[in-house]
Order: sequence, then structure tokens, then C-alpha cells
Amino acid sequence: MKENIISSRKKTIERLKSGVDVAIIGGGITGAGVFNILSSQQLKVALFDANDFAFGTSSRSSKLIHGGLRYLANGQFSVVRDSVRERDFLLNFPNLVRREDFFIPVDSNSWSKTELRLGLWLYSLFSRSIKAKWYSETEIREKFPPLGNTPQRGGFIYAEGVVDDARLVIENILSAESRGAIAQNYSEVIGIDYDGENAKSITVKDLILNEEFQIPVKMIVNSTGPWIGKIFEHMKDKYSEISELIRQIKLSKGDHIIVKRGVLPINTALAIRSPIDKRQVFVIPRGEVIIIGTTEIFYNGEISNPAPSENEINYLIESVKNYVIGISRNDVINAYSGLRPLFGSSDNLGKISREYKVVKTGNIVNILGGKITTYRTVALKVSKMVSDSFGISGLPNIILEYSRNSTEGDKELKEISGGDKDKEKFCKDILYEHAYHIDDILWRREGAFIFSSDSGLSLVEKCLDVMGNVLGYNQQELESERRRYLDLLHK
Repeated sequence: MKENIISSRKKTIERLKSGVDVAIIGGGITGAGVFNILSSQQLKVALFDANDFAFGTSSRSSKLIHGGLRYLANGQFSVVRDSVRERDFLLNFPNLVRREDFFIPVDSNSWSKTELRLGLWLYSLFSRSIKAKWYSETEIREKFPPLGNTPQRGGFIYAEGVVDDARLVIENILSAESRGAIAQNYSEVIGIDYDGENAKSITVKDLILNEEFQIPVKMIVNSTGPWIGKIFEHMKDKYSEISELIRQIKLSKGDHIIVKRGVLPINTALAIRSPIDKRQVFVIPRGEVIIIGTTEIFYNGEISNPAPSENEINYLIESVKNYVIGISRNDVINAYSGLRPLFGSSDNLGKISREYKVVKTGNIVNILGGKITTYRTVALKVSKMVSDSFGISGLPNIILEYSRNSTEGDKELKEISGGDKDKEKFCKDILYEHAYHIDDILWRREGAFIFSSDSGLSLVEKCLDVMGNVLGYNQQELESERRRYLDLLHK
């Protein structure tokens, strides 16, 4: 690795060794939101992730900012209310979240027209701007000819938000960094030391430099999502309530498949109920592809890189084939899995509440559950708790002020990239956005892994060339990066 990259990281570590007010563990959307808010609170704040930012759940979602219509059936009205209101707020950031119309058909597998009308009326009631509208079978056929031979007997069109989930995380983090906060990916918290009932320091292992160091802390925010059990292991001997929380952790795995856009040539997403088990499945056009998901099953496997199963892929194909006419296994160009931590005693995943919990143990604030749509709600609550502990009054909102189109360093970037626009973006990802690996760039910062029809394969050589020039990786390391990316693809 080039000396300037190493030197910059070492300087950051030296800054951290002097201590921070708040250490946030976990660089998913919730941790990124807390980091963003606290960065403007006159506090010294640092964020750590053992992998890349947004590596887990926050880059493996359905890419939806939605109210959770199906939660109404479980009576989770507060979840739906908060989600709808947050969706409407996030639609004010069209560079990150855009409105997408959804068609929810009435057919033999759906809720009844009356149930849907009531549910969508409640759904719309929570929103100030988005309302649902009924369309007859004839109107749907005229509006969307490819749906002419489907089982629909009319249906409702409503709207949700669609998002590049990983990009939303990255921009929260970089907005905080622009205010002087410190963010370190590939930095694993491997220990917590205590003074009485409070944590006094954390031990961090820098996985890029292979160096361990201690950081004095005044507070910790634990927002590690599916990895929360790993952090709880450092806490269970200190706080008796942690053991009970560990017993309540349940991981839910959701699989998604990606097919080429031409399989369903309409610009409106679908929200249908599977004829197999009546679960809601989304069919979402995005760029050059369509994302279809999601499944939901208990998961007890390796959490670092969960993979879709053939059973779940086939379930999604069978679930949508009455609306995505002619779809087959051969149409799947990629697939991915995401994990969601849930907390509850039920053996039915669908019945476990999606409401988040915040549990404070000593000077550690633990965030349990949550989802991307309501990340701001959770971040505001946690940030208020932290600010109050430091005697700071008032609470600013999340401010997204980082712009990846900044002209900073443009001359240097053009020299490195030779004027190639793709290479220039990859340079920015490395120099300004903490990218160290090929999937950091092509999946979490550029989105090509998900949103392009070839899953980003046409960009691999350019990306490796930039990584060699900017990071200084040798040929053996670049070949390892190539294999790393190819191994992520699921066909």
C-alpha cells in the first residue's frame, strides 16, 4: 500500500489515542445517523466498523424507504406511522431518495379490495403528501399493457421511496467528517475496559495496518446490527441484563434476486402477495435491472457474507411469475442476502415487532433493531440521550452536506484517471471516501454490483487499475481483489 495512504491512517490513529467523547461502534445506517448528528454537537466523536461502512444490512436491503404496509396487519401502527412520516421526510433529498409508484393488485392471493382500501386509507392518513388511488382492471391494462395477461382484477397505485442504501450511509458519514469527526472502517473493536459501571476505553484493531491500540472514551454507542451479539460478549460480565438480550436476538435473512429490466418492461414497481405463503414480495425497477425480494427466514449461519439459497431464489421466481410473465432461473443475473437483527420471543418472524429498542447500560447506549426508513428517528433519540449526558441542550437534525461532485482535487484526479470518468470516480472513492477493496467501490460507493445489468463486471479492470495506481496494490493483491469480487456474484 502506498506510503501516503498508510501515513494518513497512522495520523488518524494518533488523534484517536488521545481519546474521544463518544465512540460509535457500527457503521451501518443507524450508526452513521448518530455520527452525523453528534458531529455538530461540540463533541469529539469517532465511528468504527470492523468491515467497510454499510457492509452488512445497510447495503443488502430491498433499497426501499417505505412505510411497511404489511405491518398494519400485525397491528404495528406506530411502526407504520413513523415509517410513513420518515419516508416523506427523506423524499426531500432527491439525489439520494426518489419517489416510486407501486401497483398493488387485487387477485385471488391478495388482501381483499375492502381490506386494501382500509389499509391504504390508514397508510395515507399518516402521510401529508402521498395518497393511494384505485384503478380498475381495464385501466391497469391500458396503463400497463404488460400486465394485461396477469391475474389482477384492478388494484391500487400508491408511492414509496427508493434509495441507494449504501450511498445514504456513506453520505451521512462523510457529512460528519466534514465537521471534524473521525470515521474508521476496517477497525474492529476487540475489547472494552471498565472503571466501575462505566466503560473507560476500547481496544481497536486496525485491520489495514494490523495494529492494536486503546482509545479512552466517555460514552459508547453500540449500533452493530447483526453483530450486536459480538459486542455484547464484551459486556455480559459487567451488566446482568445483557445475557437476557443475547437470548432474545434472532437473525432474519432476506434474499433478493436481480434480473434484467426487459423481463418486466414497465416503470412502476409491484407489491404482490406470494401465492405460495401470502408474504408480500416487491418487484422494483432500478436502473438497468429489476430487484425482486424479499424472503424472510431464521438464520444461524456465518454473518459476514450470507448467501442466497436456491430454495429462496426459486421461491421468489415462483412468487412473481404470474406478473413477471416467463421469468425463469436463467433470467437471474445476480442475487444477494441481507440480515436483520430482531429481538423477541416469538418463533414467527413475521410476528416479531419491527420497533427498535434503546437500552442503556452504564455509559453504553445499545441500539436494538431498527430499519433504514426510520434511521433518523432512532438517531435523534440516541443523540438526545448522549447530548443530555454531556449537558448539551437542543438537538440539531441530520444534515447531509457532503457532495461527491466536489471539485476538490480535480486536477490530481484527472492526472491519475487520465480523464476517464469511471476511473475518476474510483479515485474519489479511495482518496475521499475510505475505499480499500474492490467491493467497497463497485458495490457500496458506485452501486454497479446491484444496479448494472452485468453486475459491474465491465468495470472490474478499470477499478483494479485505479487501485494499483492509488493504493499501490501489487499484481498478486490485485488478483486477490478480482477473485474477491467474482466470489460475491451469485448466478
